[in-house]
Amino acid sequence: MFKKFGFSGESEFFKILGEGFGKGLFILLASIGTLLLTIGSAYAGSFEWDKQWADTSGNFNSLKLMLFNPISSLVSGSVLFLIGAFGTYFDQNRQNKRMETLDSENKTLSETKSALNATQEELQAGKSKILELHNELVTTWLKGLAKYLDLDSNSRVSVYYEHDEEFFLLARHSKNPKYAKIHRQKFPLNQGVISKAWEHETHTESNCPASDCWEDYKLYMQENYSYEPKKLDSLTMKSCRYYAKAIIDADIHIGVIVFESTEINFLESDITARINEYCGGHQGQLSKFVRDSLGFDKEVNIKREGKQISVESELIELIELMGEK
Repeated sequence: MFKKFGFSGESEFFKILGEGFGKGLFILLASIGTLLLTIGSAYAGSFEWDKQWADTSGNFNSLKLMLFNPISSLVSGSVLFLIGAFGTYFDQNRQNKRMETLDSENKTLSETKSALNATQEELQAGKSKILELHNELVTTWLKGLAKYLDLDSNSRVSVYYEHDEEFFLLARHSKNPKYAKIHRQKFPLNQGVISKAWEHETHTESNCPASDCWEDYKLYMQENYSYEPKKLDSLTMKSCRYYAKAIIDADIHIGVIVFESTEINFLESDITARINEYCGGHQGQLSKFVRDSLGFDKEVNIKREGKQISVESELIELIELMGEK
């Protein structure tokens, strides 16, 4: 008979009852049952049923005697106590099972999260390595270009790509290690020689005073390229000669390659013609360098997509990029 009350089998009597009236119902029933048992036990010993029944007349009084007497208190108290006790037990047991299930799910979720984090770290490390190799590839290409142009230790060449109203430095080469170092990654779109070439396809600077004449140099750079004196003071290479050329892909400007020198005679030879010839012949390669950089660079990817990139999408993107190489 206990199956009907959910003590065993598939009945959900106590589950439904507990969820319908709250966990406090079983505790209340057990408390009432205990109280009735206490009252009944206190008076049951001296209670004489036959005498009380013989002295009672009328249906109402008879019913009242049957319901409210020490014996009925013992019976009803026992029933309520058992319902409350069993209900509390099964409710607590169900809660314990639910907690065990949640603990198991939390453990699984934690393990899955740890695995995803590890995968994402490995993936990002792989992308960083590919980006590093890609930068080395572009730098090697710039070394070949510098050798072709016979650039000395007072010169350098740099490649920038544009995204979201900013220039990002892709790669740089100079025979002078001091000038080859990269100190900044981002540059404003509306400042410097890069900006001029970006707007007009090419830009030549052949009138800037050498940095030996520091005050004249600062004034010229400030008036022509919007450089602040503090910014000029922080420059490692204070170039006075520039030739910059836009990198164009399908009639769209996507980057700039910049040649610069601290020597005022840098542009006196046919170097600009040789640069145009070489870069014109390798325009497709230069464009691919920039496109690949936009794909490899995680920061630019996030800005471009406007959302956090998932592990799955990063993996797919990485495989696609590797397949293009």
